[in-house]
Amino acid sequence: MEIERRNLLRIAASSVAIPLFPIISRASASKNFYFAARATQAGGHRVSGFTTSGHLVTDFRLPARGHSLAVHPEEPVIVQFARRPGRFAAVIDYAHQSLETWITPPDDRHFYGHGIYSQDGRILYATENDFNNQRGVVGIYDVQNGYKRFGEIDSYGIEPHDIRLLSDNETLVIANGGILTRPDLPRIKLNLPTMSPSLCYVNRHNGDLVAEKRLNSELRQLSIRHLSVTQDDTVGIAMQYEGPAGKLVPLVAIHRPVPSNSGDSDQNQLQLLTAPDNALRAMRRYCGSICIDATRQIIAVSAPRGNLIAFWDLATTHYLTSVEVFDSSGVALADESGSIIATSGNGEIVMIDPISRTVTPIHQRFSYGDLGSWDNHLVVASAG
Repeated sequence: MEIERRNLLRIAASSVAIPLFPIISRASASKNFYFAARATQAGGHRVSGFTTSGHLVTDFRLPARGHSLAVHPEEPVIVQFARRPGRFAAVIDYAHQSLETWITPPDDRHFYGHGIYSQDGRILYATENDFNNQRGVVGIYDVQNGYKRFGEIDSYGIEPHDIRLLSDNETLVIANGGILTRPDLPRIKLNLPTMSPSLCYVNRHNGDLVAEKRLNSELRQLSIRHLSVTQDDTVGIAMQYEGPAGKLVPLVAIHRPVPSNSGDSDQNQLQLLTAPDNALRAMRRYCGSICIDATRQIIAVSAPRGNLIAFWDLATTHYLTSVEVFDSSGVALADESGSIIATSGNGEIVMIDPISRTVTPIHQRFSYGDLGSWDNHLVVASAG
């Protein structure tokens, strides 16, 4: 669309808010950079990056609200995706503080807010809605050809939200949330009585369905939404419940893929992680972001409606504890092993030790006013 293209070019001309090269120099001792979308108090939208010492390293203007990001595996590049039903993704070189390009899907598609690179960084995969045909797809973009879209594969479900790539560099794991929407009715859920979420494993080369995991029919309204994958391909799953308001259901699950010839009858099951009723009630049927600390075997999940972050033991699957974080948003592993970085809807950044339940605010050494509010997700990129 020509009007859409001109609007994105206009936004690009004013994307960099402040000169950031000195800040990056001061932050160079950091092991990682952390990126997230945010809303400003004035009602604008940006994507920003920071370090665990609180220095700002990137700040770009967005045309509308962002959701999550993809991180290039070899280059200092991130892709900020629009929140559903947005139609933009910003490709940003954070080392040179430059906007490389905008990505737009075909006219009959929109983004779902998530994407992932292939391990060599040559291909970008993005979850998308084929809304005319009521099906989910994964758009395929050629990085070396200016992120030109050259194909798509089926997600084998409705509302493919989050997406990850397993260690074999062959298999995509896709969280099909199961909720039918249309861009002309962007926040209306059209099929709650019949929704059917799924976790699908798909071959990224030929689009074949490798495996499909579903919950039992009683939990068909438990939307599978956000993922975290460890190096051994354990998949952590954060969910949102669209069923009866008074019903308490597990909101977190894991899946551990095993070889098809192992004879393990449990390989097709999602393992629901239980929690005390008072903990589930406090989470208010809604999980946001998830990350797994494979070293300390801890799963961290944000529950923004409940103003908390909850923790499970990955090895035993037992519920551990929760800590209060107002309007908790993104969670990610910190530079320091065993700690979690979390963002919030009131602009705060905190570091959490899940064992001691210590919450330490990160002093924000940013060169302009307060941040407004962080959006749902937080991603990590190497500062090297």
